Amino acid sequence: MIQAWVWHGASDEGFVAAVSRTSAMHRILVLAAACAIVISAAVLGATTQGPLSAIVLVMELIGRDRSYVVPMTVAEVLATLVSRSIEPRSIYDARLTDEQVRARRAPPKIA
Repeated sequence: MIQAWVWHGASDEGFVAAVSRTSAMHRILVLAAACAIVISAAVLGATTQGPLSAIVLVMELIGRDRSYVVPMTVAEVLATLVSRSIEPRSIYDARLTDEQVRARRAPPKIA
C-alpha cells in the first residue's frame, strides 16, 4: 500500500514480490547484489590499505551469514595487491609528502 504512494506503478504485492515470481530475474538480482557487496569490500580495502578491517566492516554492515567471506577475501587480496603495486600509500597518506611518510614510519627517537 505504501509502495503505491511512493511509486505509482506498484501494485499491492510490491516490486520485489513481482520480480521474485520470475526466477531468472530473481537470480540476476541476487547475483548483482552479491557482486556489489564483494566489490565494495574490495574497493574499500584497497583504498584504505586495510583489507581485514574492510572485510569486517562490510560483514557487519550487511548483517548476513559468513557465505560472503571467501569471495570477499579473494577479491580483497587481488585488489590490495593491485593497489599496492600502483601506489604503496593508502588514501590517508596520499596528501603527505614522501618525507612526511618516512618520518611517520621511522622509529621514535629516545632523547
